[in-house]
Amino acid sequence: MVLLERESHLAALGDYAAEARRGDGRLVLVSGEAGIGKSALVEQFAADLPEARWSWGACDGMFTPRPLGPLFDLAAQLGDELGDLCRAGAPREELFTALLRHVSEPRRLDVLVIEDVHWADEATIDLLRFLGRRIRFAPALLIVTYRDEGLTADEPLRQALGELANQRSTRRIALAPLSAAAVAAMASGSKLAAADLFMLTGGNPFYVSEVVSAGADEIPPSARNAVLARTARLRSAAAGILDVAALIGPRVRCSRRSPHASRRTWMSWSVLGWSSPEAAG
Repeated sequence: MVLLERESHLAALGDYAAEARRGDGRLVLVSGEAGIGKSALVEQFAADLPEARWSWGACDGMFTPRPLGPLFDLAAQLGDELGDLCRAGAPREELFTALLRHVSEPRRLDVLVIEDVHWADEATIDLLRFLGRRIRFAPALLIVTYRDEGLTADEPLRQALGELANQRSTRRIALAPLSAAAVAAMASGSKLAAADLFMLTGGNPFYVSEVVSAGADEIPPSARNAVLARTARLRSAAAGILDVAALIGPRVRCSRRSPHASRRTWMSWSVLGWSSPEAAG
């Protein structure tokens, strides 16, 4: 599948990989809202860079996060010393050092991927801090994906991201919604009006693909369930605001801090099961 309007991001990742291969390691923070295509971007880059050794880890959206879950994912693929230390229950400082040592070998380019760090436990965030300060001396590329909406200033991840931004090795890639032209390209061959589809989805690739697959100009169950899963994690005050927003309509005037209000309002009344704000009565 061809990724639309992601050519510059793939090119940037290619440049970072070339720098890492020369021994100037990089930490790449890939951010964007849910459904924007962070995983799809990284998977496409992996297909474009088969000569590297790829290892994947992920944070899970569980009520009780796995301590250092991504590290154990990586250890299962890398094996050797790191795997032995994980099985032996070694202190995390030893685990961090072993992972760094493993990817510092000059034989090949190592690409480590840690996805969904908005769900990371504090130990995993400490791992990112550790690697972010040291990876510049390794022939390695560390790609971290996370959702950037909803992060409050006092959350550990937000604080860590601020610290990592000051590191020489850190690079950022922020994925934006698709343009109206890209949405029209995705809708090509369907009976859906491209302009209506763009207004309905706000250019979010996941919502566009789900609506096109459903073949109807309404919110499909798959997209509705994804939104419900997101809103279920909101604090009561935020959920109340979302309920009120559902009564306003598909577009609302908002502050500069909320550039995607129309899409979030669409999500709010989809969560409540309304096909339109008028359905609220």
